[in-house]
Amino acid sequence: MQGLFSEGRKDGHGTVVVGLNAGAIFGGAKRWAPERFATIGDRAVEEWGARVLVFGSAGERQIGKRVIRTMSQAATDLCGRTSLREAIALVSMCDIFVTNDSGLMHVASALNVPTVAVFGPTDQVATGPRGQRIRVVNHRVHCSPCLKPECPTDHQCMTGIGVEEVWKEMQDLRNDF
Repeated sequence: MQGLFSEGRKDGHGTVVVGLNAGAIFGGAKRWAPERFATIGDRAVEEWGARVLVFGSAGERQIGKRVIRTMSQAATDLCGRTSLREAIALVSMCDIFVTNDSGLMHVASALNVPTVAVFGPTDQVATGPRGQRIRVVNHRVHCSPCLKPECPTDHQCMTGIGVEEVWKEMQDLRNDF
């Protein structure tokens, strides 16, 4: 596991560990665009000298690869390469975890890892993470929360969430630790 943690490291990087979790097994409607996760990862490296870990299950490998291919900076691809126990241990090493509404979001919350959770079609009040070190970003539209795994319309609840909104929450969390 230590080998996985140290992959993707460049000289001078590594003071802040940022975890990105672009998957969500429930369905595509709960997924913020992988390209936006990539932008967040690049910015964390460029502005903070961060080390970026990209999380996901074996079934989410393509999503993780899309994040990494889109990034201009180095990142460690953990998608499908860890057991659940290892993923939990690696989440615990993150200084900030950016995630869709997912199982690992709840893991990060339970471990008190500073977390930015992106919510779209689900209800953050009913199923969201809890804690002082949690920030939820959402874009409420007329049909949300719809609780549907796939969006039958234009996916505005997720596409309406900008990178700047998520980055601001990350900065606020970083300033708190």
